[in-house]
Amino acid sequence: MDCPLCENDAQFFAIYDKREYLQCTYCDSLFLNSKDLPHPRAEKERYDYHENTIKNEGYLEFLQPLINSVKANFSREDSGLDFGSGPTPVFSKLLKMEGFNITTYDPIYKHSESIFRKQYDYIVCCEVIEHFHQPKEEFNTLDDLLKPNGSLLCKTSLYDSSIDFEQWAYKNDFTHSFFYTFKALEYIQQNWNFRKLDVTSELIFFQK
Repeated sequence: MDCPLCENDAQFFAIYDKREYLQCTYCDSLFLNSKDLPHPRAEKERYDYHENTIKNEGYLEFLQPLINSVKANFSREDSGLDFGSGPTPVFSKLLKMEGFNITTYDPIYKHSESIFRKQYDYIVCCEVIEHFHQPKEEFNTLDDLLKPNGSLLCKTSLYDSSIDFEQWAYKNDFTHSFFYTFKALEYIQQNWNFRKLDVTSELIFFQK
């Protein structure tokens, strides 16, 4: 298999819970062999169990870095998109409560073609990009949805060689199919012409 992000060669990395993982020889990302990608029905059943509600204080704390970044970098007049908002779009609800103009989209829970008819000042993908089966296609879509000076804010757990994959809890969720590295983020920055990339433990910020 070629890497579904950068299309370079990949090699066998590991087998976990009968799922085969490959590693890209260029961007170092890890991803599921296509034969082991989860079925959409199984994915939805897993997402339905998420307890991401506005009453979940731990989840609200988890969202706070993204909330703070939007409030620091964008105005209430700017248009935002919560891409992959899930069954309970807490993130966008919190911003709407403070007067921000943000739209929700989810391919399972709120699929609306109308979101593709405009562009946005910023797009937020909170624990979303690791679910992409075809990340190159998905980033092309995100790029089309961004205004020329737009920003993409992502939250995901990155992989690097210091991580013991066998003990890494993040891979245990079978719906997590692609694990990015810092090198992969640099590839995204260059390939989709983002002039700025900021990476912290809590947030990935791309800016056109």
